[in-house]
Amino acid sequence: MKRRVLSAGLLAVLPVAATIAFAGNAQAAPVAEAPQLQPVSAGIDLQPVTTNPDAANSDPVMNGAAGGALVGLAVGSAVPAVGSATGALAGGLIGALVGATNPSVVPQVLP
Repeated sequence: MKRRVLSAGLLAVLPVAATIAFAGNAQAAPVAEAPQLQPVSAGIDLQPVTTNPDAANSDPVMNGAAGGALVGLAVGSAVPAVGSATGALAGGLIGALVGATNPSVVPQVLP
């Protein structure tokens, strides 16, 4: 019994020991200095577009429902168990709920 345990232990340790012995040292190449990033919106006056009441369709509930239906349709098409129609209906309901509870996160169709 002892001999089997020792043989099994040696067989388990031998590949690890061989890897350590023959692998050598790994060294990373020196890293070049990272370029300084500039903001994309530097000098541009950013205004919130989700609160524009003059937009072509300014209802966040309807826009949320439409956006959610599109996302649900895409998910339903990609996942056969869900189905396109089920995904679109569920996404539309979730989008409408988001538009009703937090309208500032739903983009509008601008004129």
